[in-house]
Amino acid sequence: MVVLANRQAPVVEAAGIPKSRTLLGFYVHGLRTVFREPGRPFGVAIFLVASALHSFGHAALALAAARCAVILAGSMGLPTGARQAGQELSSHGIRTALLFGSVGLVAALAKAIGGVVAAHGQATLANRVGGTLRLEVLDAWFADYRLRRPRQADHGRGPSTLPTTNSNAADAGTIPLRTAARGVSALTARVTDVETGLAQGLLGGGRALAQLLPILVALIWISPKLALVAFVVLAPFAWILSSSRRAWRHANRAAARDSEELLEAVDEAVRHADLWVSYSAETKARTAVSKLGESLGRRAAKIHATSAAMSGGNEVLAAVALCAALGAAQAGWLGDVGGGGRLLAFTVCFFLAYRPIRDLTESRLAWSRAVLAFGDLSETGGTDAETSLGYRAGHSRDDATPWPLVDLHVDGLVLRHGMDVPITFVVPAGELVVVVGATGEGKTTLLRTLLGLEPQVAGELRYGDARLTAVPPGLVHRPFAWVPQDSGLLADTLEVNVRLGSSVADVDAIDVRGTLRGLGAGADALAVATLGRRLGPSGVVVSGGERQWVALARALATSQPVLLLDEPTSGLDAESQAVVLAAIAKLRGKRSVVFVTHRPEPLALASIIVRFEDDTVRVEDGPARRRQPGASVADT
Repeated sequence: MVVLANRQAPVVEAAGIPKSRTLLGFYVHGLRTVFREPGRPFGVAIFLVASALHSFGHAALALAAARCAVILAGSMGLPTGARQAGQELSSHGIRTALLFGSVGLVAALAKAIGGVVAAHGQATLANRVGGTLRLEVLDAWFADYRLRRPRQADHGRGPSTLPTTNSNAADAGTIPLRTAARGVSALTARVTDVETGLAQGLLGGGRALAQLLPILVALIWISPKLALVAFVVLAPFAWILSSSRRAWRHANRAAARDSEELLEAVDEAVRHADLWVSYSAETKARTAVSKLGESLGRRAAKIHATSAAMSGGNEVLAAVALCAALGAAQAGWLGDVGGGGRLLAFTVCFFLAYRPIRDLTESRLAWSRAVLAFGDLSETGGTDAETSLGYRAGHSRDDATPWPLVDLHVDGLVLRHGMDVPITFVVPAGELVVVVGATGEGKTTLLRTLLGLEPQVAGELRYGDARLTAVPPGLVHRPFAWVPQDSGLLADTLEVNVRLGSSVADVDAIDVRGTLRGLGAGADALAVATLGRRLGPSGVVVSGGERQWVALARALATSQPVLLLDEPTSGLDAESQAVVLAAIAKLRGKRSVVFVTHRPEPLALASIIVRFEDDTVRVEDGPARRRQPGASVADT
């Protein structure tokens, strides 16, 4: 008797974004994590010093510009309080103006250098924190997407109405389908919005406030009365303007949904271009994409216009506040404010506050976008630990005990999609079982259930003495290597894709080209042409048949004793299929194989045939078993 120990891993909390976490809490946690990275505190210190240099440089530039303006205004015969009208500018005045001009030049240089360094550090910090969020979201999709929603829903008769072992199964049909476009949007646009919220919202807003504070101090120092009037006028109008952000937030949320729909439509249009051409429907496909694009464009235009209005509105309010302060001074309501020179200095200094005021407004808009994006990610990225069967990305194979080659028992299994009847059969160790049947009967769902990607409604799975019914998916917890119909590729080299399921100890021992050579001349030619080169985006474009070769090689390269093959020869021609079937036949006695197919050729290799037809499941001897004297299905 074979005993498989330590296979039932404890259920752990599912990865994802806790719905109770706030955006500010996430930023604080992310920044704390980044600060703890080796060498990162030094970079953070540089960012803080550069930000301070930028802020004080801006204030010094404002004061230097104000002083120069006062001196030069006096030379033009303006009553500044420091020079009488009509007096000429003396050489001492020129030297003073030049001195303050030089101070302004140094301040401008300091501001520019500080701004460049601070902007670089700001973007770096945001990227690092955003990267952690992207991985959290991806982990959440790994945990949830695989369990409740296949990439393409089965075309069966829907979930079974039989009693379920999963308390959440009854509600699964009410959960919206998580489309590929929504996943791409979450991992790109939404995470980018959160990054921008940190870079331009939290950090950018902090830098804008840091710029405003020294200028505010300077304005109070120049004329406390003028500063008070400006603030009293600015504050209530700024509050009223900020209330308009509610409509802006609603428009942004709607635009995000439009963007996902456009992405989904474009994806369908591109992936099925051959279909539209074959139906002479290019114009209709273009029209569908165009309508969505126009809708998104109109909404985006309104959002940009509103953003510009809110940013410009704050500058207008600042100008109103300045005019109000100067008007009050002229009317004599403020008493003695220090003469024309002080008024001129206050005006010049106040004008240089416009830029940080505008930056502060834009930081609030960036923060609002980030809050919306983070809320959407929390809604769609958070996972239910009970439903996800306890998933955490990064299970290591290096410490796992290799799976032995023993019998696989499928006992009374009822699937969530396809037929409602219990399925019972045994995959003898080292034998090949072929599953056939009409489309929508549940063949693919059977493989997904074996893999743990779909929870079963009833029944039990055993591998030897190990119960697989409630364990998580993955090579550590289940003895399967899978070749799906639609095989994915990582945007990496051929070697990485083939060695995807290998442990660190085994990876160098895998002969990638030798594995592909065993699948035929076409697969060997693929290896010669692509070894060391990246596949996919910005790399080598591979066909559907070549993807199948890579997927088969990937499964063969693992040490898993059971291969689950879902139409593995569907993208191959007759000659290539024959070579692949010959390679699979050589696995007899070394690996067990469950082979789902519509083609008749694989049936010749079968030891057992499982037929899904007419709401029944029939198990019969295959040609390979019938060729063995005295052996039959009953023996298992």
